[in-house]
Amino acid sequence: MKNIQLNYRYRDADNYKQFGSVLFSNPSSLSVEGANALLLPRLISDEFFVPDDWGLPRLHASAYNPAVDHEWHEFVGFEETSESVTDEREIGEFLEGLEMSMEMSME
Repeated sequence: MKNIQLNYRYRDADNYKQFGSVLFSNPSSLSVEGANALLLPRLISDEFFVPDDWGLPRLHASAYNPAVDHEWHEFVGFEETSESVTDEREIGEFLEGLEMSMEMSME
């Protein structure tokens, strides 16, 4: 069984980039294309998200300074991997959580 890795990055005000990823188990064998189809509609301006809203780690390289930093991170993509999971949620559970948080924010 292949796990799914979510790749993302943070770009600060000086355009320095920090890259990160989270690996989810994939017991339902969801394809990368399927994961993209479920996640892309939940992005801000087709590419951004706030990691705290999704239960993902921030990628700030230095201490967060709200005067010059921002919360938005960029979604890079999904990929299949055989590496060990780094998040206890299954990919389906993670994506379902995004759906529920989106519904709650619309109420």
